[in-house]
Amino acid sequence: MAVFLWCWTGLFTAVLLPLGIAMLRGWAPRRARTQRSPARIRVQGVSALVLYVGGLVPAVADLAGMPREAADILLSVTTPHLLFLSLGLQGGAALSDWFGRRTEPWTGPSGAQPRQLD
Repeated sequence: MAVFLWCWTGLFTAVLLPLGIAMLRGWAPRRARTQRSPARIRVQGVSALVLYVGGLVPAVADLAGMPREAADILLSVTTPHLLFLSLGLQGGAALSDWFGRRTEPWTGPSGAQPRQLD
């Protein structure tokens, strides 16, 4: 079991930590930079770091040799909240980008364009 936990920790550290730091600094692949705003990329970096911490809590709790009751309390309090926080950040950033891209002019309730005064 310890080998799995060390592999889990190594994989999360090798993938999510550099990705989160790079996105937090504003780096993203060219395709992502053309489709997403710089603010969304940074929020996704924060989300990746939150996901990194949320994914490491169970492995660190088991590797530290915590008593099972204390580890269960720690895991039930932190892990779901961190994972849902990460999902919420992703969803909020996506909604912010979606509302920011809406460029059509507002038409009133009837659908007619507003009149311009001469």
